[in-house]
Amino acid sequence: MNLDADSWVLGADYAAAPTCATCHMSGHSKNGGRVTHDPGERISWTNRPPVSRVMDTDAEHRIVTASDPAERGVLIHDSADSKRSRMKNVCSNCHTPAYIDAFYVQYDDLVVLYNEKFAKPGQAIMEALLREGLRTPTQFDDEIEWTWFYLWHHEGRRARHGASMMAPDYTHWHGMYEVAERFYMELIPQAREMIAHGAQSGHDAAAAHVGDVVDSILARPEHKWFSEGAAEQAERIQQEMQRRYGPAAAPLPETGGTTR
Repeated sequence: MNLDADSWVLGADYAAAPTCATCHMSGHSKNGGRVTHDPGERISWTNRPPVSRVMDTDAEHRIVTASDPAERGVLIHDSADSKRSRMKNVCSNCHTPAYIDAFYVQYDDLVVLYNEKFAKPGQAIMEALLREGLRTPTQFDDEIEWTWFYLWHHEGRRARHGASMMAPDYTHWHGMYEVAERFYMELIPQAREMIAHGAQSGHDAAAAHVGDVVDSILARPEHKWFSEGAAEQAERIQQEMQRRYGPAAAPLPETGGTTR
C-alpha cells in the first residue's frame, strides 16, 4: 500500500484496502490529489432523518427542502448530482463504470423503497395521531413513539447505510426485514389500538380521520398482502425457487417458505 509515500494518493500510491477516508475524504488520481475534510462533498443521499433526502445543499451546507423548482435552482449551491459525480470519480480508481452505475441503481432503489413503503407512511401515521390529539406532543410517553424511533433511527438507518456500504446482511436481515417487522407487527397494531381508544373515549371524528390514513396506506398494492394474506405470493416464490433450484426447493412445513 506504499504507506511511506508523502502524498498517498488513491490510484497513484495505492489501490487496495480502502479506508473510510479513501472514499469520503482522500485525494485521488482523478481529482489531482485534492483532499477534503468535508465528507458530505461526495454523499448524494442523507440517510440521517426518518425519510432520506437528496443532498442538494445551499451555501451554508444546509439541505435544500424547497419544493418549487425555481426556488430550488436559486438555493442549491452544491447539487446531489455533483456530489455523486465526485464519488464516482473516486470509485473509478478501482471499479469499472458498469459496476459503479449498477451499485447506484441498487442503492437508489433501496432508499426509495424504504422511503415510499415504510418511512413516509410511518411518518404520515405519526403526524395524523398527533394532529388529531390521539398522542401527546411529549416525546416517548406513548409506546408507538418508541416503535417509530426504532423503525427509522435503528433498523431504517442500518438498512440504508448497509446498502450504501454494500453490506447485504445489514441491508436485509438487520435492516429491511426488521423495518418491515416493526412496521407491520408493532406500528400498525399500536396505531389501531390508539384509534380504538380514541373512539371509545368519545373522539370519534379524530379516530376516524387517523383510521382513514392507516386504511389508505394499507390499501396500496405493496401492503395488500398484510390484510389479504400472502398465500398467492408464497406460491409464486415457491414456484420460482423450484424453477431455479429444482424439486429440492420444497416449502418449509410451518412457515410456508422455501429452502434449498
